Amino acid sequence: MLKPKKKISRKEIKKDPVLEKIAQIEHIVREKSKVILYIAAAVVILLVLSFAMIRSKQNANRQASGELGIAELTLASGDIDNAVIQLEAITEKNPNTKNAGMATILLGQAYILKDDYEKAEVCFRSYIKDYKDDNLLTAAACNGLGACNERAEDFKQAAVNFEKGGNISSYKFLKDECYINAIRAYIKTGNVEGADRLLKMISAEDLDYRMKTQFDILKASLEVLRG
Repeated sequence: MLKPKKKISRKEIKKDPVLEKIAQIEHIVREKSKVILYIAAAVVILLVLSFAMIRSKQNANRQASGELGIAELTLASGDIDNAVIQLEAITEKNPNTKNAGMATILLGQAYILKDDYEKAEVCFRSYIKDYKDDNLLTAAACNGLGACNERAEDFKQAAVNFEKGGNISSYKFLKDECYINAIRAYIKTGNVEGADRLLKMISAEDLDYRMKTQFDILKASLEVLRG
């Protein structure tokens, strides 16, 4: 069994077999994804949804939750087309429910993995407009929307959505991910003030290796931009 890569600090979660399984699923998605440049955003959405599913387990409809779990595993296995069919069915059968909201964000992630950023954007906007009942999921939707903006080279709007996601998230791992994405977008627009402001809001010593590497690269890029 492959040892899952650390995504959040030990201070934030205790070792748990369910969370370790989630990390293994995240690893499968990352290995099979064709979208290298934007995979971090997709992985964060998947991880966030996994936490949300666990957290809302007692309140969710049992059958719909089971279908959502199956769809998530289908997506994690790399069978994206079938995952899209399953997720669309959940949103149609369970409108205006928490399960439909989570399925909407997962559907956005699936479209990112299919390189269909237009449909992904529709999904993320739909969650923000029609659900927005959970700060964690709303932050994930904003992060996904920022990835769509960035793909379209609308870096100014990408920075806005990434930063919004970071401001909303109460989870540090997602907050840092969103802020790092926002810094990257601000740098691409030449907005030194915006990038520097967010850079100061991130505690570099608490970042995992992947995010610390991105942080250091962006910090160096910002220094160059300052001249």
